Amino acid sequence: MGDGKKLKEILDSKNTNVRQIAKATGISATTLYSIIQKDSNIRFDFALRLANELEIDVNEICAASPFSGTITEEEIYPTLPDGLNGALDGNRVKVYLKNSLYPLMYLFGKNSMPDVDNLLTSFYQLDDEARKEVVETIQFKLQYHKDKERAEQVKQIKGW
Repeated sequence: MGDGKKLKEILDSKNTNVRQIAKATGISATTLYSIIQKDSNIRFDFALRLANELEIDVNEICAASPFSGTITEEEIYPTLPDGLNGALDGNRVKVYLKNSLYPLMYLFGKNSMPDVDNLLTSFYQLDDEARKEVVETIQFKLQYHKDKERAEQVKQIKGW
């Protein structure tokens, strides 16, 4: 069974349909219908959004999930086209993932990655003022709600 049939089964079990999940995730209904009809694999970024919305583990609907089984560094590094410079330069992305995201994922659990993806996607849809407010809110919350043990673990990862 491919990802499309699994997706259809999950939609049925959650009493939802393609149109509803398309609206909730921002993935076009046409794309989802095509995946189901052809029983094709789901792109991992789509699988993260679907898993988050359906409240399931991403491995349930994505055969190509880099978060199934043992994770190797090569599995999570994106392949960026040549000539892409600046902040998204391939080496910078690789260093960031290797030094930040990859260790955090191991420390706090790979199943939280759909939530992280959803938060980042939402954050970058905000205008400048709203993003600034989110950062200020997090800084304020950290003053009163910081988990000292987790903070120390993160400090060790990032070398802060």
